Amino acid sequence: MSTALFRRDGDLYHPSENAQGPWSPDYLHGGSPAGLLASVLEPVGTEGGLRLARFTLDLLRPVPAAPLSVRVETVRDGRRLRLLQGDLFAGEVLVCRATALYLEQVPLDVPEAARFEPGNLPPREPGGEASLADLAARGEREALPLPGLHHTVAVTLVDGVEGHGRGRVWMRLPVPVVAGQVCSPSVQAATLSDFGNGVGQLQVNENTGSINADISLYLHRAPEGEWLGLDARARMHTNGNGLVETTLHDERGPVGRILQATLAMPVYGG
Repeated sequence: MSTALFRRDGDLYHPSENAQGPWSPDYLHGGSPAGLLASVLEPVGTEGGLRLARFTLDLLRPVPAAPLSVRVETVRDGRRLRLLQGDLFAGEVLVCRATALYLEQVPLDVPEAARFEPGNLPPREPGGEASLADLAARGEREALPLPGLHHTVAVTLVDGVEGHGRGRVWMRLPVPVVAGQVCSPSVQAATLSDFGNGVGQLQVNENTGSINADISLYLHRAPEGEWLGLDARARMHTNGNGLVETTLHDERGPVGRILQATLAMPVYGG
């Protein structure tokens, strides 16, 4: 599995089979455009030593498995703060919009009571890697046979991922987002952040699951290493609107949070 999610040709990014979504070969997984936009914004955003603090993606339309282009705009550029916007187009159609906030890093002594809690995600156990599609196929959950990002990522299960709104896993992206470019841990975090709703998928009844319309990733420090842990919890209101909250870890502990707004949807094949 050495094929990057995208191949760049001039101003166009051509998605590979590894970038596709679980329901149709015609559309991409939400993590693929998230990773692409994060990778395009990162070189500009991190100039001067700034660090990615927030990455938000609005999934405006299904992203087609077709050549895509990115337009970048600097919304605010200051010494301590930089805000970028990246728009993803299929032809002339805007399909995704991302904003990325980069902040200055200042060494500081922080009282123990004000520090981030260490978290309780168990360490990753070597071996036993699977894909998220493999985990989703356990028990009564529907198999996801189509190739795509759900098969591309490597997963080590901690517990959950059974459709009950809770799951804990360790994940890594074994291929680059863009061919020939090194994928930083922060870009990998943006790519994997869409899986919060998969890991914590809530199937409220036998015919109803949920899809997410956005991703908001907050990082209080830069992730380290190739493995990231997701501790996801999903809830839904009686109006069919919900929220997935995911704590993101590396092997040192928590690095941030992922929030996703969800909408109840009929289960495919249900």
